Amino acid sequence: MFRSLCVIAVCAVLVFALPQQAAAQLNSSTLNVTLNASLLELITISATPTTVNFTLAGSGTAAGSASVSITTTWVLAVGRSTMKLYGYFASSTAALTDGSGHNIPSSAVSGSVNSGSFAAFSSTTPYATSSGLQIFSQSVSGVTLDTNRTDTLALEINTTGLNLPAATYTGTLILEAQAT
Repeated sequence: MFRSLCVIAVCAVLVFALPQQAAAQLNSSTLNVTLNASLLELITISATPTTVNFTLAGSGTAAGSASVSITTTWVLAVGRSTMKLYGYFASSTAALTDGSGHNIPSSAVSGSVNSGSFAAFSSTTPYATSSGLQIFSQSVSGVTLDTNRTDTLALEINTTGLNLPAATYTGTLILEAQAT
């Protein structure tokens, strides 16, 4: 009996002493996945309200029914240095018209940016000759390459000296931003 117990003990020692190959890990080769993420340059403009009404005087200045709140949002690439926003009319001689040949020139329309002084839409911009107004110019770098700003534009029309007949005059103020 003692001999049988010794054989069992030796066998047990041998079983635990042998390497356990069945429990060893097996790993695959590695595989790399490349990630590409693009953030494209973008400039957007929104404005509220999108309609401003005027009750014109025969000869005098009429304020717009509401100031326009303009939000400009941008994401720019490194190397851009300036963001500018312009307002302009397609025609300097007919910013507003009654459709019958009676026109209000852009120089008779003025804007006040952020409660500043009123200035006529009579400047040359990158988009129009003699019918524009620069609303803002801002240096950009670092944290301002991806940001936004909101500006307020009050409008008025001066009909002095225009000798306009009673009519409804319509026109479109165009807003456009540029990064350089």
